[in-house]
Amino acid sequence: MGWVEQPHTLPAYRRRGLAAAGLAALRRDNPGYAWHTLGGHIDGSPAFWDTVGADVPGGYRPRRVCEHVTAGG
Repeated sequence: MGWVEQPHTLPAYRRRGLAAAGLAALRRDNPGYAWHTLGGHIDGSPAFWDTVGADVPGGYRPRRVCEHVTAGG
């Protein structure tokens, strides 16, 4: 499992493909990993996550938090 916590791009650099390139590089350099985030940011940027997840099996979608990453799990 790979983890990206709170991905963020400064406003002056948004909409230039930097975050998408970073996520693509992580997937390319670490094949076979399942990538997760926990920041709750997917709801705020659905078009971005749809675009960067277009070639990702299962895409990027909010899912239930796994018991292995919850406190006490």
